[in-house]
Amino acid sequence: MTVSHYHALLIGYGVAMISWLAIARIFPNLWPRQNAQSFSHPWREVAWALLALLAVLAIGQLYTRGWLLPASGTFKPIIDAFNQVLIFSPLLLLLLFRRQSLKTAWLPADRIWVRLLIGLAIALIAILVFSLARTGSDSWVAILPRVYHPKNISHLVQVLLEDIAIAILFVRFRSALGLRVTIVLVAVLFAAGHIPALLAGGATLNEMSSLFLDAGLGVGVLTVLQRSADVWWFWCVHFAMDMMQFYAVS
Repeated sequence: MTVSHYHALLIGYGVAMISWLAIARIFPNLWPRQNAQSFSHPWREVAWALLALLAVLAIGQLYTRGWLLPASGTFKPIIDAFNQVLIFSPLLLLLLFRRQSLKTAWLPADRIWVRLLIGLAIALIAILVFSLARTGSDSWVAILPRVYHPKNISHLVQVLLEDIAIAILFVRFRSALGLRVTIVLVAVLFAAGHIPALLAGGATLNEMSSLFLDAGLGVGVLTVLQRSADVWWFWCVHFAMDMMQFYAVS
């Protein structure tokens, strides 16, 4: 049976989510259950977050036109990583402007290194499962040095900022709409974000149907992620799975 890249990705993410749930039971004090963040005027915070998101999209357009910092030469990955910070800066500045804590972006300040190490361990498991599942994939040992190469630092920063952006939007929408509606809404928005790229690539109707799987994956991931309220561990998994599109097959 042939297992495509996409289906192997679903398997990798599935194992990663189950792994976190198992580890969270072992270390309950690291991820205790918390009350959802609330705001006195939730729709006002949603509006501010959407405004910041529009600013992110606008700066992203400047980046695609080459109007941010020119990235070339030896320091290209570092410069490009800084460009990613510039792109997402409106959402980061939103926390400062609205005087809101890092917890409203799922960035707990305690035991960060423990969270990252656990996330890295889960990411390594997810890569292993992906490499075993995907038809034609290179071996786990061959993939790892490609993924964790210094040249990928800009991708690493970009994924972290994407996850923070998702957290900021999720927390504010949840305060206004509740948990279940927010999970579905954000998952659908995540899937819809792939439509322009699919259309530009001349995707077929069958390929477009993968958006339903994207939304389903988003629901599963967000259900676990909101339980942890922690971007740090998930960042490691998200980065690893994103890199599979580049390095799973030589």
